[in-house]
Amino acid sequence: MSNELATDQLKQEIDSGLLDFYELTIGAGTNNTLYFHDGKKENLDDITFDGKVYVALPIMMDGIELKADGAMSRPSLTIANVESILKSGSKFKTQMEDGTWGATVNSEPLAATDFKVDHLVGATVVKRRTLEKYLTSNPIVEFEKDEYIIDRISDKSNIFITLELASPFDLGGIRVPNRVVIGKYCPWVYQGASPEVAEADRIGACNWKKENQKLHNGARASIFVSENDEPIFLKSAVDTIGTTAVNTTSTGSKSLDDFVNVGGLYYQSRDDNNTADLTSTALWKVVIVYTQWSSDDTDEDEYTIDVDKRKSSHVYHGDTVWRCVIAHTKNSNLEPALDSRHWVRADLCGKLLASCKQRYQSKGLTNNAGRNFITSDKSNTQAILPFGGFPGSRKFR
Repeated sequence: MSNELATDQLKQEIDSGLLDFYELTIGAGTNNTLYFHDGKKENLDDITFDGKVYVALPIMMDGIELKADGAMSRPSLTIANVESILKSGSKFKTQMEDGTWGATVNSEPLAATDFKVDHLVGATVVKRRTLEKYLTSNPIVEFEKDEYIIDRISDKSNIFITLELASPFDLGGIRVPNRVVIGKYCPWVYQGASPEVAEADRIGACNWKKENQKLHNGARASIFVSENDEPIFLKSAVDTIGTTAVNTTSTGSKSLDDFVNVGGLYYQSRDDNNTADLTSTALWKVVIVYTQWSSDDTDEDEYTIDVDKRKSSHVYHGDTVWRCVIAHTKNSNLEPALDSRHWVRADLCGKLLASCKQRYQSKGLTNNAGRNFITSDKSNTQAILPFGGFPGSRKFR
């Protein structure tokens, strides 16, 4: 604490408002910190302090306790639902999309559209305090900083999130247990231990590759699946699949693995003699189709988005499939990439046992391999899932 603040306290006549500032550092990277203040006295304007611009956000930290013995205190931080804020129009979202944001979590770039509250666990929160009259002082005049690590999410609603904090000395930057056990959900980072990843950078035990994962009739086949466990097939492969599984725009009685294209959405029959409505998930499975990414606008001028994300443009580029999130005219400068504003990865893991089965137990519908590989709805249940990513954490009698 500076001499100026000590003098103000001794006078017991503090003649300036107390301001609280918060700095939230997410993951790793060169520009991965968000700055905000609590908007006291209905001050919702940006405040500049120590060369940084702090944005107003409803926030409250309590439970701070200094003691010489016993367990360290674990304060709580109540904050507006930043997951909702960052995914809608906000200054934070703008900051994350202005080209300077460089946060990475588990070695993957973190964009506003991908942000989840879970990304806050392990993040660092620094609370800074000063008096309003010292905002522009040089050198900086402020109270001692309070620094904590977000240890867990203790409560969440559509409006607020309550986070439990821990001292860096308490955690040493490590969460215990290091492997989080959640019933029915796989804890491994998707493709985190793939052979394509440098050995020193591998995380977890998911060794599923980005493409050419499966051997089919003596050739390698590529399998892509969405976060909702919907198969992602090459459009031309589905459209020309032939008599093995009829591709049609009409409904009526269908056989197992027949394809129906209705309203720009493809469906795969899950049984023979299928006359059920397309809304029946027990008898029909939605299939997403993709094309090869191109910057050439001679055939199809734009990549589009739809309220139903499955109808948005999906493309293959750089060994995986991407989904368009901002409609745009084809342009070589808007190439799909992890840090792109216009594209996000479409091939993601749903973290369920069914997600593993879609990949490791997939069975080819035709002899085609490569990206022309089409899977049947019926799995090869003899295939073994290669790792134990699904611990039983629920109670059984």
